[in-house]
Amino acid sequence: MSQKVFLVHGWSVTSTTTYQALHLKLAENGFDLHEVNLGRYVTLEDNVEIRDIAKAMHNALRDKLTNNWKQSFHIITHSTGALVTKQWIAHHYKDKFAHNKPLKNVVFLAAPHFGSRLAHHGKSMLAQLKYRGDTGKKALSALELGSAFSWDINKEWIKPETWKRKGVRPYNIIGDRVERKGFISRIFPAAYEEGSDMVVRVPAGNLNFRRFELNAKTKNIKGTGKIEGVPLCVLDRYTHSGPEHGIMGSIKKRSTPQNHHGLRLILDCLNVTSSNEYEAIRKKFVTLTNQTRKKRKPFAQIDFRFIDDQGQPVEDYVFKLGAIKKGRERPSKTVAHTHRNKVTGNHFTVFFDLKHLEPNLSYFIECDSSSNSELFSFRPDPLRVILPAFRISDIIRADQTTQIDVILSREPCKNLFVFHKGTDPDLHVEWNRKGEIVKRKQKIK
Repeated sequence: MSQKVFLVHGWSVTSTTTYQALHLKLAENGFDLHEVNLGRYVTLEDNVEIRDIAKAMHNALRDKLTNNWKQSFHIITHSTGALVTKQWIAHHYKDKFAHNKPLKNVVFLAAPHFGSRLAHHGKSMLAQLKYRGDTGKKALSALELGSAFSWDINKEWIKPETWKRKGVRPYNIIGDRVERKGFISRIFPAAYEEGSDMVVRVPAGNLNFRRFELNAKTKNIKGTGKIEGVPLCVLDRYTHSGPEHGIMGSIKKRSTPQNHHGLRLILDCLNVTSSNEYEAIRKKFVTLTNQTRKKRKPFAQIDFRFIDDQGQPVEDYVFKLGAIKKGRERPSKTVAHTHRNKVTGNHFTVFFDLKHLEPNLSYFIECDSSSNSELFSFRPDPLRVILPAFRISDIIRADQTTQIDVILSREPCKNLFVFHKGTDPDLHVEWNRKGEIVKRKQKIK
């Protein structure tokens, strides 16, 4: 039986040339060209959301499959196409459409599972000039580091019924290469960041992740979910895009599985038919990633979400991380970059350079809210948590993102609400904006 392959591109793409010769290479290596489908969708309309595109993708898939959801098919995504596909799998690929488990292998190329540092720059005036109008602000909001979309979709994917029980086999392939360009790299460092493919950070491109909850009252960190065991391959020879080193853009007519490592891996993934073969690919990816790590040191990422004990966002806070050595505290050089989400200010992303991490030391996280007043405060303030050495590897993991819900206790002060007994001789009083009594024994007229 023939197997269809659907290609799903990324943000700002307006031409199917983005796929270069990938479809031709699939046809040369076991797939019928008539069964290879190049996706085309709009990302530059400001009000279009990822969920809109995912629903449109479902309609397009239904048409191409002629509503026959018994035939096998695969999906290859690049960049933002991963978010569209994950949204489609979570919210549309279910019930009668997933009953026969027709979707087999999903290859994520340079997938921003946990965002991109460049995303919010796409909303700038310069970007509007470049694209001569809208830049897809809603889609870019989903792409931003620490976005609400990232938290929501990955919460869905933690559930085995979202993808694993549907027979979906995902793979992550991403480059770890930065090409310096002198002056440009100095004025726009976001695009020339070590530990990335110049658009997506390696930890953000890994579907494997862990989620924790940090309670301010107990100072206890507990795990609330995770994804593990998804093959991840980090290759040092590819960047996010481009005709020479782009992980998809460099696939040309002259490319072969022997001279283009990325193409070889894509084909390997598409040819997996069993759990044993899937595990073999995972082990192969580990070996290849270890080879890259001999040349380039790994990074890690944490997405914090600050909320109070009623689930409301807390946006005015200061984050600190330090190390404890021989009983003395000192700043840590591990933090390479921080980002407060532009749309949801209570989401805060920290990027870690692991060559500065000392796993034998304890570290502390400190969060200080500036919204305290005479009428309420967050307790404790500041929130201070010690991470002993044995917990560091749980929280800060090489080539992975960790999501942590920080739950702060919002406590009213005594003067915010007071009852007076009717028998109180000083019953009638006046008070100020701080709840303090300023006048007593006011007479009743």
